[in-house]
Amino acid sequence: MIKDDEQSWGSFVLEMVILLAIVLCVRFYVFQFFRVSGPSMCPTLNQLDGECESGKGEFVFVNEFLYHFIKDPQRGEVVVFRPPTEKTYYIKRVIGVPGDTITINDGKVYLTNDQYDELELPEEYLSAVNQGRTITQQKVFTIPEDHVLLFGDNRNQSLDARQCFKSCYGDVNENTPFVHEDKVKGRAEFVIWPFWTARWIEQANADL
Repeated sequence: MIKDDEQSWGSFVLEMVILLAIVLCVRFYVFQFFRVSGPSMCPTLNQLDGECESGKGEFVFVNEFLYHFIKDPQRGEVVVFRPPTEKTYYIKRVIGVPGDTITINDGKVYLTNDQYDELELPEEYLSAVNQGRTITQQKVFTIPEDHVLLFGDNRNQSLDARQCFKSCYGDVNENTPFVHEDKVKGRAEFVIWPFWTARWIEQANADL
């Protein structure tokens, strides 16, 4: 009887260890939920009741499995990441990938790479007040290997690569407009809360 109890206890412990391992794998490598804070991604995210939410807003489902095991971040995708100088997570859109040169001219964004020569990016996800109004001191961004360039959809109210996510002044090794792909947590796929705003998140320019 004692032996059976010991076997049952051992089986229980083993099951708990396996369950914990599964939970940790899901937590760190499969998916996670994040709450979007601030107006930087309006109107794509945090546009509630017709107003751009300046505080905490929508919850999004983030696909971590995609970048861990399938592919690198692609131009136009909405991603959650951690900037070089920050400990908190941000959510922005990928504007440039390795090999791209992004040029800002008269408020518009142009792409140059092996395939395109100063192609104006079709940024339909921008609101009317942000169309043609991408303002930045640095006009040309050449994206290095294993890095991405990230802007918010609400260009007038987004702290992003244009300000090096904080300030472009200081230690050049930290204050960079580019984010290493290892710092990208995953792709934001779906708005899950509030439930009346539930929807898929537009991943734009996938064909470029």
